[in-house]
Amino acid sequence: MHLNLSLLAVMLLVGLVFAVGNKRKTPDPRYCARPLMTSNEMEFFERLRRALPDEHIFPQVAMSALIEPRPGTGKRLSDFNRISQKRVDFAIYDTALQLLAVVELDDRTHNRKRDAARDAALATASIRTIRFRSTRKPTEAEIRLAMFSDGDVAPVDPSNKGPLVVERTAGIRGWRA
Repeated sequence: MHLNLSLLAVMLLVGLVFAVGNKRKTPDPRYCARPLMTSNEMEFFERLRRALPDEHIFPQVAMSALIEPRPGTGKRLSDFNRISQKRVDFAIYDTALQLLAVVELDDRTHNRKRDAARDAALATASIRTIRFRSTRKPTEAEIRLAMFSDGDVAPVDPSNKGPLVVERTAGIRGWRA
């Protein structure tokens, strides 16, 4: 009888340990989900998809996925830290997954000084940046013109409110700074 009670106690103890060990842990309350893009960026993303149906458009890409510091500069870690927390609005790739350009949608949250530093870093890697104003989004035809034109003249806004393309930096496809 004593053996049966001891065996029962051990089995209950093992069952209790197993149940407590498998108990689901509550999620860490320090984090919550956030949307990938703002509604403004989502609308522009759809416009980019319609304008560039043969290209792959990736939103909110980390700059460290696009560029890296050159080896042997002696400042590799500080150069990496400079880009590690930054991301671009959209990275446009062709069907062979070759990067064509970075597209930025400038709204009131964009800081010109930070944007210029980001564009300069991308330009050193021969990646061009095309910037559009959020207040006057381009048509699909204007997006295609900005992406595939070999010239360096920005399309002009017919409403005379300034250029549609805020800035295009040096990069591939014969563009000049």
